[in-house]
Amino acid sequence: MRSPQASARASWAEVSVCKTAVSTLPMPSRSLAASSVSHAGTSSNSPQQLQQPKCLQTLLNVPWAAKSPLVENHSYSLRVLSISCTLEAWSPKWSPWSSWTPCSMTCTEGSQLRHRRCVGWGGQCPEKQQPGALEWQLQACENQQCCPEMGGWSKWGPWTPCSVTCSKGTRTRHRKCDDPTPKCGGSCPGLAQESEACDTKQVCPTHGAWAAWGPWGPCSGTCHGGPNAPMERRSRTCTAPEPSTKPPGKPCSGLAYEQRGCSGLPPCPVAGGWGPWGPVSPCPVTCGLGQTLERRTCNNPVPKHGGPFCAGDATRTHICNTAMGCPVNGEWGPWQEWDTCTRPKMSQIKCQEIQGQQVRVRDCIGRKLTGLRCAGDQQDIRYCYNIHRCSLDGSWSEWSTWGLCTPACGPSPTRSRQRLCKAHLPNYAPTISIVEGQGEKNVTFWGTPLAKCELLQGQKLVVEEKRPCLHAPACEDPEDEEL
Repeated sequence: MRSPQASARASWAEVSVCKTAVSTLPMPSRSLAASSVSHAGTSSNSPQQLQQPKCLQTLLNVPWAAKSPLVENHSYSLRVLSISCTLEAWSPKWSPWSSWTPCSMTCTEGSQLRHRRCVGWGGQCPEKQQPGALEWQLQACENQQCCPEMGGWSKWGPWTPCSVTCSKGTRTRHRKCDDPTPKCGGSCPGLAQESEACDTKQVCPTHGAWAAWGPWGPCSGTCHGGPNAPMERRSRTCTAPEPSTKPPGKPCSGLAYEQRGCSGLPPCPVAGGWGPWGPVSPCPVTCGLGQTLERRTCNNPVPKHGGPFCAGDATRTHICNTAMGCPVNGEWGPWQEWDTCTRPKMSQIKCQEIQGQQVRVRDCIGRKLTGLRCAGDQQDIRYCYNIHRCSLDGSWSEWSTWGLCTPACGPSPTRSRQRLCKAHLPNYAPTISIVEGQGEKNVTFWGTPLAKCELLQGQKLVVEEKRPCLHAPACEDPEDEEL
């Protein structure tokens, strides 16, 4: 059976102006016409009881509220429901601004909007806008200055050596995200590293391990308290397992023995110890330096239990200075440089296989008062060939080692190395016989010859190669860094 509410057909009539004013505003009302139908579909003489409706009509966001109960007009076929309403009145004004919409672009410059609405009744908002009108604002926005650009991977680098030297392991290769390099927070998809299994096809060695400790051995001494404490010792072997030989395994790490002090031994004899040194004797000389004497006694401690007497001397000497000058013997100073290689009564021996002579001298220095003069010769003579500035064939030396970077703290430091044209010494006789029966005398070459080499990189005597010093750090005072 259908309920009366379900049987009634109802519709709202047009809104009329309220007949009763609230404040100074008109108050609208509305009516509902409803046809009552009986259960069997015929008209009923009594009005149907409908649930009281709630008047909550929204007009331009203004709430309406029902203030009076239903007023029923009893009739056989029609009843009119009149609802009186009140309006909360205020002058039109702008609502608060809404939140800004999200930026239209996630990167680079975009735009975003916000709005507000004219709400109220009986008038206009500022700027002569009617209630219900919208006002918009648009502004520029930027979440990120540039859009991410994805990078590209370089080619895979070579595989690293296998992670193990025997059995199976892994190897790795890498690539770089630089072909092209990503921009603005972009990246390269995928991994920068990949690994794979590798097999060395080599048998792994067996490394040695220690077996259990053996028993403690006999004590190394018969008493305690002596200079060397008696110890007992035990050992172990590297046999659990023993290192393999093919392939060779690692030997056991650590010591094959350990020791500890012995217990339960009698005290040892006490050796004597020296007491403090006594006063120094007067200086025995009247000039220059002399020697004084000190004595000590073996009483710290006194030898006990058959211990030995003090080791060492019971006396010692010291140098003493009388502050009076004594005669000092002379001593030879260093030899001076050799003079030019010449030959008496010959004006020219350069660049020829003609022996000459050179002389060097030394000075007797340090002699004071009545001291002795220096013993030996003040002059030294040797035989020589004069090749100074002689043109000789030569050959290029190997490259020298790289020098230091210069300037050390300046811009663009460089380093250099050189090859020199070195002269070949002539094949002259290395010895000569001056006096028969006195043996041979050595002959040396003297002077700086002019070497001749084939042109190397357009140079005759010196070839120099330079390179820049890379990634040179700045010169900073270490004391400034500590401040």
